[in-house]
Amino acid sequence: MNIYTQLCGLAIIAVLLFFYKKEPTMGLSSERRFIITLYMIIGCVILDIASCYFIVNSGRYKETVVLIFCKLYLLSLQSVSFATLGYTIADLFTFYGTYHEKMIGRFLQFFYILGMFITISLPISYYYDGVSLYSYGPATYATYFLVALHILAIIGSTIFFKAHLKQRKINAILVWMAIWSMCAIIQFIKPQFLIVSFAACIGALIMYFEMENPQSTISRKTGHFSSAVIHDYFNYLYQSKQRFSVMMISFKTLGDAATENKMLRKTINMLSDFLFNIESAKVFDTAEGYFLLVFESNDFMESTKFKIATYFQSIEDNPDIADAVTLLHPFYTIVPDSSIAFDADELMMLLTNFLPNNHETIAKNEIIIDKSTMADLQKRKQIEKMVVAAMEDNRLEIHYQPIYNVQTKTYTGAEALVRIKLLDGTLVYPNDFIPIVEETGRIVPLSDSIYKNVFTFMKSYRIEKLGIQKIELNLSVKQSENPVFVSRILELINNNTIDPKLLNFEITETNSIQSKESVLANMEKLMEHGISFSLDDFGAGSSNLNYIVDMPVEIVKLDKHLTEEYFNNPKAQAIVKTVVQMAHSMGLRIISEGIETEEQKIAMEDLGIDYLQGYYFSYPLPEHEFLRFIQQFNL
Repeated sequence: MNIYTQLCGLAIIAVLLFFYKKEPTMGLSSERRFIITLYMIIGCVILDIASCYFIVNSGRYKETVVLIFCKLYLLSLQSVSFATLGYTIADLFTFYGTYHEKMIGRFLQFFYILGMFITISLPISYYYDGVSLYSYGPATYATYFLVALHILAIIGSTIFFKAHLKQRKINAILVWMAIWSMCAIIQFIKPQFLIVSFAACIGALIMYFEMENPQSTISRKTGHFSSAVIHDYFNYLYQSKQRFSVMMISFKTLGDAATENKMLRKTINMLSDFLFNIESAKVFDTAEGYFLLVFESNDFMESTKFKIATYFQSIEDNPDIADAVTLLHPFYTIVPDSSIAFDADELMMLLTNFLPNNHETIAKNEIIIDKSTMADLQKRKQIEKMVVAAMEDNRLEIHYQPIYNVQTKTYTGAEALVRIKLLDGTLVYPNDFIPIVEETGRIVPLSDSIYKNVFTFMKSYRIEKLGIQKIELNLSVKQSENPVFVSRILELINNNTIDPKLLNFEITETNSIQSKESVLANMEKLMEHGISFSLDDFGAGSSNLNYIVDMPVEIVKLDKHLTEEYFNNPKAQAIVKTVVQMAHSMGLRIISEGIETEEQKIAMEDLGIDYLQGYYFSYPLPEHEFLRFIQQFNL
């Protein structure tokens, strides 16, 4: 019966090795240690069978030979438990570094060798009555004790270092150790049941299906490594101090939305098949429509990029399949040297910030991420953290810049402008953080905080009694597209019981609005409650007269730069005059920003500008200074 049990265990491990070797692996330390454990288990099962054979046939062999095989089996049991311990703590080395890995390894190796020496030194006996057979004696008991220590060390590692181990691995190892311990106890009490080595085979089977099945790291869609294991692979490379390069391949889409998805899928499938020919890189399918290639050398990366370019050129030259890629071209995001990032987390963060979502503004077909790029990204992250901390600590300050009404000669409006107050009292101005929070998506919660502060100020001081007719609030594109934007604004207005007619949102002309219908719908809903809109920074960037035609705005706000050019450039003068005439003919009013001198003020008044704003009148002022200013000039 015992021989049959061992043969079953041997068959299990042989099948595991067959399928494990059949699939590609990433070469992680945990993978290597698992395969070592499988080989140790095979050796243990073979020696278990061999010891049984020699005990049964002890009359045919010298007793020394029988005892040697009995001890070899005991030593193999210790080797299996030691290899399992090494596999368990392999992930810990990622967190404690090479120096600590060597120290831990030497410490464990010393006790492993010491245990082997003790087992070899102690005597051993065997028993066979024609039915039952087993070995016993001090060497056997020592082996039970040493294996038990290994099992306790394995369990202790999963408990004390669970923060650094995957929960699935912890669960699988604990189940394995429970089965192994239970079988060891049974065999210790009933030595004729030789099931310890078979229990090791069952444990390996559990680990294979739970953690080490190579199929779990492979994308079923493409056959390349999946995105789920990218971080593990980067961790391994950084922990082993290997320098490497990374190349992300995505696509610049040049077609219309109707054909783009179909072409993209076909192109990705074609590229996926081609990438199997790249032997110099680990290829990861990110499942977001692009591939990540990891190279040991930058030279390999350059040659691979050339191969890919040649491949796509050959496709475009082939009339039978050219339609699949004529509107799609590869785009490369390249990290030439992994040392620009400190660890896997930082590299993943870096790649995430350069996901190929939008390539319209990039003239070339690649972006290279080097140390300067990394420094810029780290600075942006620091700014993002600063904004979040300012919101949490209530360190947002709203300053108000008065807007001069040319007709009434009073200040009937003000633009609310945010400042961040640092812990040392220094103020950080919008140009230093607004563009960054707009890109990262923090602009929505930041704007909500700004609106709350402004509405509270308006409610507390009843600014309409001071002659203020409008408070100008900047509106980001992301907010204007948001389907819950209207309900949030109306809720804030109701909570503060302010008149919606006192609010005017400044929306900036942009080409990045993804859903113009949503923006217009939100604007119309707010206009029904009396809120007005103005087109901000007209004349900056890609100005488009269609914005004035299409958007339901009441005011057009000339950009500061256009105002400055009006006094220096005859072409700018012609443009401004035309815009003013056109706006007035449409019933729109005009605000001119950037007025800094009395000459500019007079010129704009003569031109027919309705409102003026600039340093000539006032810098943006904190709440109480703004109130004093308005009281002084309006009352």
